[in-house]
Amino acid sequence: MKATTLPLLAWALLGVGCASTGATLTTLKSTYDEFSDRVRWADDFGAAAQLVVPERRGAFLAARTHEAKDLSISEIELLDVKQSEDGQQATVFSRYQWVRLPSTSQQVANVKSVWVARGNEWFLATMEGGPFPELAPHK
Repeated sequence: MKATTLPLLAWALLGVGCASTGATLTTLKSTYDEFSDRVRWADDFGAAAQLVVPERRGAFLAARTHEAKDLSISEIELLDVKQSEDGQQATVFSRYQWVRLPSTSQQVANVKSVWVARGNEWFLATMEGGPFPELAPHK
């Protein structure tokens, strides 16, 4: 499956100029931002879980319930986005910084997230690296 790279500036501009319906890159940007905000500020993991594919949602919620106060994400930086040729999948590269108690050491990792379009919406399918091991791709 051939992928196209979407420069970060172009992705940022999508929110200004495109007004289309469906699972577009504009809706991916919005969904990615919402997920990032929810997990970074830990204000509503239930809402963040709604952005995870249904088949992985339970594991994500269970892990968040178990470690609700132990995980603190300090930074999420978007690095790159590659969309599949058919537009139904996107790979998002980010850099996460977090602390997981009882450790006081900050961890930093480049993370590869795969988002899938289902109908008019995007859902997080897998995440390689970072603070959510329950979302790692199945081997």
